[in-house]
Amino acid sequence: MCASDAIDEMDPRKRDIMEATYTAVSKHGYSDLTIQDIADEFENSKTLIYYHYNGRSELLVDFLDYVLQRFLAELPASSESPRDELETLVDTLLPTTVDEEPYRVMLAMFELRVNAPHDDDCREQYLAVDNELKSHLTDILSRGLEAGDFERIDPAVEAELFLSLLIGTRARRLTVYEPAESIDSLKAAIESHIDRISADADSSAPRADDD
Repeated sequence: MCASDAIDEMDPRKRDIMEATYTAVSKHGYSDLTIQDIADEFENSKTLIYYHYNGRSELLVDFLDYVLQRFLAELPASSESPRDELETLVDTLLPTTVDEEPYRVMLAMFELRVNAPHDDDCREQYLAVDNELKSHLTDILSRGLEAGDFERIDPAVEAELFLSLLIGTRARRLTVYEPAESIDSLKAAIESHIDRISADADSSAPRADDD
């Protein structure tokens, strides 16, 4: 089942709770979020929230899954060249600037990731999305190698590197940059690496096996 199907098939009442939680998180952030904050954004009664969830922690695990499924559903499709697709993925994960409300949601997801070592449910969610991203990256890089967009790479190894670069850069954006502050300098390093593995980059430069 794809990510968009998983969201579509969610119990409508739970989906409403998740959407209310998304709005509440965008307004209040993660640390100060309360069930009452969510109830204030929910058209039905607070009692219905407690019918589905025992408390904030259990609800947030479901919310994490909901946001990650939304994120996976928004990953670029393979209609572009593999190199263009990779660059689009970088832009999707690392927007140059971010509005305040989506920034709060991104920050909440980061705080949940930081909490993952202490919460098995969170860790399982992030392990699943990391594996999904790694598989997506491996597919892009493999197709790029076959199409001649990339050269001299091991797609699986390169996917691990890109995953670490993307997650690490996203963490830096959330910990040391303001939402409206440009992260062009951070993205330039990733773009430079894409240039290095691209088949048409520095084609005139001598290679080690040309000696």
